[in-house]
Amino acid sequence: MTSVAPHRDSIPALLRRIDRHAPLPRTALLGIALLVVVAGGGRIVIPITIQYALDHALLTDTTPAARSRIVFAAVGVGVAAVLAAMLSSSLVNRRLIRIVEQVLFRLRAAAFSRILRRDPADRGTDSGDLVARVTNDLDMVTVYAQSGGVTVVQNICQMVLALAVMAVYSWPLALLVLIIGTLVPIAGRRLQRLVARRFDAVRVRIGELYAGLLELLLGIDTIRGYGIEERMRESAERRIDAVLTAQRRTLWPVGFNMSVGEWASGLITTSVIVVGTAAGIGPLHASAGDIVAFLFLATFFVRPMQFAVTSLADARNAEAGLRRVATVLDAPISSRTPRHTALPSGAASVELAGVTFGYVPERLALGPVNLRIRAGEHVAVVGETGCGKSTFAKLITRQLLPSHGRVALWDNDTADIDGGVLARRVTIVPQDPFLFDRSIEDNIALGRDGASREAVLDVLDRLGLREWIDHLPDGLRTVVGRRGEALSAGERQLVALARTALTDPDLLVLDEATSGVDAATDVRLQRALAHLTSGRTTITIAHRLHSAEMADRILVFHAGRIVEDGPHEQLSAAGGRYARLHAAWAPDTADDPRGELIG
Repeated sequence: MTSVAPHRDSIPALLRRIDRHAPLPRTALLGIALLVVVAGGGRIVIPITIQYALDHALLTDTTPAARSRIVFAAVGVGVAAVLAAMLSSSLVNRRLIRIVEQVLFRLRAAAFSRILRRDPADRGTDSGDLVARVTNDLDMVTVYAQSGGVTVVQNICQMVLALAVMAVYSWPLALLVLIIGTLVPIAGRRLQRLVARRFDAVRVRIGELYAGLLELLLGIDTIRGYGIEERMRESAERRIDAVLTAQRRTLWPVGFNMSVGEWASGLITTSVIVVGTAAGIGPLHASAGDIVAFLFLATFFVRPMQFAVTSLADARNAEAGLRRVATVLDAPISSRTPRHTALPSGAASVELAGVTFGYVPERLALGPVNLRIRAGEHVAVVGETGCGKSTFAKLITRQLLPSHGRVALWDNDTADIDGGVLARRVTIVPQDPFLFDRSIEDNIALGRDGASREAVLDVLDRLGLREWIDHLPDGLRTVVGRRGEALSAGERQLVALARTALTDPDLLVLDEATSGVDAATDVRLQRALAHLTSGRTTITIAHRLHSAEMADRILVFHAGRIVEDGPHEQLSAAGGRYARLHAAWAPDTADDPRGELIG
């Protein structure tokens, strides 16, 4: 899915958005501001001491002793000012970098938290793009904030102090410097907006590159299996070329902007020399020391401006990254505020009233569906591929929210149920369960906070899986590998079922958790499922009719709707869609009752 450039608002508005999620320590910043003034003031003292030494000692008639005394005094004051500026600047750097790290830590944590709490209806951002936003984009902010950002803070103070002291020496010259200095950002305003838009495009292209590379890595086995490495390499290169093109398009406006900064710097220096010299022989009567001091002060004003212009690219890059992070932080986490933190005890009842859902607007994948499942009932859902079975399961478990209508558990709208409560009471076991790269024990223990080893072993005993665990080389300590690749598909499903049993849900949704396994593993799975489904409401998304036969009730889906509803015997005798599916399945599975139904 193509990423979109984030909404553009002003930088103060952007910082206010960030401050809501990672508040800035204002008291600490006030202390830093005072240190910045001391650091800037220490530098500004140097031109003043030079002017004093020139006008009162070096360029005037006085005794050698007096001249030496004045020069040494000026040098002493200058050295003290430089030391104070160095110490203050060092403290500013250390404290500001510490604050930046703290704020960025909170931002990163808030972004990850927001991703975990995303609204189920929010499917607009690729996983790879989200990874780019909380890693690469924030890294751009970190690099700029710790280097250019810290320097900019000190430079702004230095420019203000230099301009104020210049005004004391000669307000006409100070006004001239201010006018020329102001013309630079005004003249480059449109250029800066162009640079900002193009850096937004760069960050978007990088997000798309991350998304493509993540997809490539996750699908590497499929790519190799079909021999399409060359085609995928070309696709990756196109994304890399798109990043390169976007970055190149930022170079000429950035380069031109730097030239403008150099031009303005030269113009200010030349103007001060020409006008200052004229002032020295004219009615303003500026001394040689005044002009030299003014040139130093003008340099203190120009250099920060030059730095600001040359670091514009880094600043705009960091701004673009910060906007993308802010988009993640401002993403909706829920369309409604949960009202129920407690639910009735016991097995869940399920009700869908006028429920419709579409992954794409104006194109329904499911519905309308009207259905009620009694507490403790075991319901199987069958139908061909794309008929809406898995969408139905995700709506019940609130992985998706309905486009219209109401999904209720225990007679409470799922949108009103607290997420933590729902997770403890409702569990879905998918066809290909996700396992973390940890031990089997750790993966099972995720089913309950603070679960002990004894609790894990007790669950395995109840499900009849202890013998299987004991035969593994490292038992419970067996590391499953990335996404569980060290285990077979059936073994991953056994771990998922044990994790679910530890959760002890009141509503269990099985997205055909017993498909694609060998006979021996299937025996273990069926035994575990018999214990797991006892006494709780169970919905099985059946991709094979053997699973459907064991249910109390069967729902037959077709084109997103329920077309048949009843027990196996009734639907088989009715001669409808289920009977035809069963008749087509039975002859092909006479030797293997675990044979699968397409879909």
